[in-house]
Amino acid sequence: MNQNENLIDRREFLRSSTAAVAGMVLSPLILKSARAQSNDLNVALIGAGSQGQVLLNACLKIPNIRFKAVCDIWTDYNLKRAHNLLKKYGHELNAYEDFREMLAKERGNLDAVLIATPDFWHADHAIACLNAGLNVYLEKEMSNTLEGARRILNAARASNKVLQVGHQRRSNPWYLHSYNKILREAKALGRITTVYGQWNRSVQPDFGWPEKYAIPMATLRKYGFDSMHQFRNWRWYKGLGGGPIVDLGSHQIDIYNWFLDSPPKSVIASGGTDYYDPKTHEWYDGVLATFEYDTGNGITRAFYQTITTNSNQGYYENFMGDEGSLVISESSGRNGIYREPN
Repeated sequence: MNQNENLIDRREFLRSSTAAVAGMVLSPLILKSARAQSNDLNVALIGAGSQGQVLLNACLKIPNIRFKAVCDIWTDYNLKRAHNLLKKYGHELNAYEDFREMLAKERGNLDAVLIATPDFWHADHAIACLNAGLNVYLEKEMSNTLEGARRILNAARASNKVLQVGHQRRSNPWYLHSYNKILREAKALGRITTVYGQWNRSVQPDFGWPEKYAIPMATLRKYGFDSMHQFRNWRWYKGLGGGPIVDLGSHQIDIYNWFLDSPPKSVIASGGTDYYDPKTHEWYDGVLATFEYDTGNGITRAFYQTITTNSNQGYYENFMGDEGSLVISESSGRNGIYREPN
């Protein structure tokens, strides 16, 4: 990625802590456009569901971001809501059902695209945008397949555009401080031997929808869904999403890899669909995993659990060394560092 400081001169996509908390952690390298006389950064949003709404709301707090297009296949609900909201805030934009039509008609009118669609669409959406010469903020997961992730990476390299994947903890000030100051500089934990993390959620009903706004079956099938239920609850279906270990666990396992400066060399895991109906919840509703890391200072074992039937203790990560422990979370009030009494 080009780190040329000269790029950071006029339009930084993010200097807002509000946007960081919302997950809208876009690179400040998305700055240069063909319209050198303008300070506006022209963007489009593909996917205006719940996560797309988070990104949209964050962008509304950042000066000089101008939405020129929004795209969503739920035209009577998600698309209409997002389009109307942006119009209310003074954005002059077009609404599209199909991302291919959007890219064709908005050619030369955009600097960047925010992608917040179901995981199985990420590769096609991101690659098309990169090939169109646009910088891309892509919600995690990068893809629901390794092959899709590799295709995205190759497209980003070939396009020489910025690609950022939405692991927002990487831009969280507390996580940055913990990594740079507590772990690397002060080495306050000593040798890290053990890590524990969890994301526990209570039982939640499946997402529904207003019947009068149901998407026609022909449209659903065109975009890879078998039913309205599958469209609304795609995270639970194999081939579309990855279940809780992907939706929740990937945030925290990414922190394991970051703070330990290493990918795991092995993993053992157990899980199952033990509570929900496997006909509508194909992915596991609970997973326990053990990762083994070779950090260069010895072996570190990291344990992780995600469950969707009880919210006890919420979500956090705990890094334990022979001199101290670090508890860290995006949830305020769960952060602390503790010295060993020896």
